[in-house]
Amino acid sequence: MRKETGTLVRRLTLCGVAVVGLSVATISSARDRDDLITTASTAGTTAYIVGKNIDDDFTQAQDFADTQSVALRREAATGEGENLDALAALLHEENPDAFGRWMRTNYGQLYGPQVSSDSNVVDRIVAMR
Repeated sequence: MRKETGTLVRRLTLCGVAVVGLSVATISSARDRDDLITTASTAGTTAYIVGKNIDDDFTQAQDFADTQSVALRREAATGEGENLDALAALLHEENPDAFGRWMRTNYGQLYGPQVSSDSNVVDRIVAMR
């Protein structure tokens, strides 16, 4: 009887651990859902923009910055990311890594509290570079 009770306790403990693990994973997945959507959207938008041969890259860069504003702001703080690379390509930057470092260095001027919410980050980048 003791052996059966011990086995039952171990099984219940294991089930409890599994439930807690699944709960944590589900909560994490729910919190990362926006990042996943942003990443998928970025990949699709980048492929669409780069695949088209339209002369007005500045307008494309502004549109991209509008649709990916949250991700660009986050990546500008670290100076790297796929959205910054895509924006660098749209702005015809020769070195995306240097562009990312420049964005990180100038983050306060690009996204600080003094910046008008109506302005586009591409306008600020072009004005500063």
